[in-house]
Amino acid sequence: MNRTHLETRVKEIVAEAAKVDPSEIDTSRWLPDYGIDSLQLLVIRETIESAFSVHIPDGRWLDMDSLASLVTFLEQATPMTADVEGRGKLGPYASGMENLPPLVMFGGARLDRDSGLLYEDVEIGMPLTGLMNLAEGPLLQRLGDHRWRHLSGLMNVPSKAITDEDGDRLYPTFFYVEVAFPPARPMALWGENDRVRVVSAVRRFGGSMVDGLSCLMPEGHEANGVPPFADVASAVAAGVPAVRLSNIFVKQFGGAEWLKKSRPLAEAFTRIPETTEPPDSYRLVKDAEREGRFTAVPPGFVPMTDGPVRREYRLVADRDLNGARLVYFANYPVFLDVCERDVLATANLPLGVDHIDRRTLVSRRSAYLNNASWRDSIVVDVEPWIENPWAAGHREPEAAPVRLFFNYQMYRQSDSRLMMVATAEKLLVDTRVAEVGLSAVFPPSSR
Repeated sequence: MNRTHLETRVKEIVAEAAKVDPSEIDTSRWLPDYGIDSLQLLVIRETIESAFSVHIPDGRWLDMDSLASLVTFLEQATPMTADVEGRGKLGPYASGMENLPPLVMFGGARLDRDSGLLYEDVEIGMPLTGLMNLAEGPLLQRLGDHRWRHLSGLMNVPSKAITDEDGDRLYPTFFYVEVAFPPARPMALWGENDRVRVVSAVRRFGGSMVDGLSCLMPEGHEANGVPPFADVASAVAAGVPAVRLSNIFVKQFGGAEWLKKSRPLAEAFTRIPETTEPPDSYRLVKDAEREGRFTAVPPGFVPMTDGPVRREYRLVADRDLNGARLVYFANYPVFLDVCERDVLATANLPLGVDHIDRRTLVSRRSAYLNNASWRDSIVVDVEPWIENPWAAGHREPEAAPVRLFFNYQMYRQSDSRLMMVATAEKLLVDTRVAEVGLSAVFPPSSR
């Protein structure tokens, strides 16, 4: 392909990411000049490598300062030399995966090497529970570890040995998390000694991004090498809770406040099943960051406050960090709930403590954008709504369940950097009788 054709194709790829016409792309400029952030840079790099069948080494990519320099690299590279140049060494973990039996991991999780599915039997015990039975933070801790072990098993590399081409330790951080339970059985109705079989599938896009779905199937479920559901919506429609997790890989520099995106060694990472398109979670995160929310408020909901209400949360090193000295992703929604509790108690339509204690998650979508030092504080803007059963057309409004909707934005206090955008739907639940009716929360005399 001659240089003119290379330039044309590169301009098309960049223009699509920047949402401009290719005629506006100037090859003397570099990607950030078009408002392309670090997450989009990963996708563009992977797309270019796929389109031209090359591997761009980290050092060469970081040295580029214009699209012209990228085109020059593409002119000179060949699929064979680029691939060889990008291969790293795994040392003692270089053995292949061929003809290996299913891998049984610590705790009994089982990796089916043929399908790439990971199975794990889980009984809900005290470590997974909170105020209202199964709790979101502990569940994400369990599934986050499940994802790390899944990637480690597929790559045949211990998690502590996952490095980039420079030998720097990498961490599979989360950039999108979606948790969803069937409305008829929200999170609080999963209690002690309930058992599920977690069935998880993952796919990689290029050399830097992973996306996958974990379904909480009935005990004893046999997937027979096929993921039980293709997406969260299909699982929930069938009455199955599901959690979607999307990862990129980062290394630390200058402390937890600054994380540099990187890519694992190709030899190990390519053992993960591949998809040819970037996961749509990447676009969902970019849209949420731009709009400050994932979705608009559903019809029939009324505001409980006069707009977003800000609360501060002081990070605690001994509680909120993980072994990488990062604020643990599973704790982010806990911070939201802590701030949300106070906002609900002081809203224009306030809830009493007994009712605040009974809120439980139906669904949450979260965009993870930044981390923070434990010495910092975070601030959370919470905007709550409550369903008006009369406006929603419930047949018996007084007995209608209490449904809540929230939008949140979390910021790092030290520099006001946006850390997270999330949207959640919740119910008030009495675990003995399921839903709490509106009349129990707001008696007629109070409305």
